[in-house]
Amino acid sequence: MLFPGQEPSYLRLNLDETAIGHEQHYLKIGDELISENAQTISFDIPFPGRGHFRGELYKLAPPLLVRKGILYQEKGSDRSNHWVVEVPYATLTGILHLDGLVHRLNGMAYYDHQWGSVLIQEYVSDWVWGHLSNEHVAVVFFQILTQNGQLINRVAMVTKEGFFAGTALMLDYLDSLFSIKQPKEFSDLVSVSFLGQQFRVAFELSPTNLMRSRLGEVHSQTSVSYIRWSTTGTLQSGCKPQPLRGISEYIRIRPAMYGSASK
Repeated sequence: MLFPGQEPSYLRLNLDETAIGHEQHYLKIGDELISENAQTISFDIPFPGRGHFRGELYKLAPPLLVRKGILYQEKGSDRSNHWVVEVPYATLTGILHLDGLVHRLNGMAYYDHQWGSVLIQEYVSDWVWGHLSNEHVAVVFFQILTQNGQLINRVAMVTKEGFFAGTALMLDYLDSLFSIKQPKEFSDLVSVSFLGQQFRVAFELSPTNLMRSRLGEVHSQTSVSYIRWSTTGTLQSGCKPQPLRGISEYIRIRPAMYGSASK
């Protein structure tokens, strides 16, 4: 949860004894916690002693599948990692009752699903993801630098009429982002170009919009840094620029002996 001028705060709900599954092809958590159908996702999430969050996502586009959903395929084996955007573009309406105050929320929404038989720390060195949208269009992109130097690109522009998926993605800031000593020092204008540079998204990655920062955490032989920003941007398509709002994140994974400052 992020309010202007305040530090981010996190509301958590214990789901250890909650049933999580699917009815047909749709997500269902608990009896009424989260319930999905072909057009909407409804939620009613309690925060005991503090309030609750109720609302609905209305889907504006079908699920997004780029390259059959395969994000990474390990050579010489059947192990792989998959990425499917179940809801690439949706509207959100909700009411957050918290500590006696009522916040009415309206905006855009997104959620994806990633899974596989290859652990992220087994192939990812650097990872950049972003999703920005407005009432007309959504843009989502992924770029991964693997431990063996392979570059994995995924990018798509989604509208109510359909989507355009690109295979060539240019992020001109990656060299500096991947080589800096501390990720939290990074602040720059980001340019994402795709579909033969017909479309270009420009936005700022900056600590001033920081939502979450976990630097140099050691987990079983690896050092992991994770940073997430809220961001605004502009989509250049032809002569008419469109303002966008969204989120971007960066993950860095290194051998534990080097810590978060290592290249």
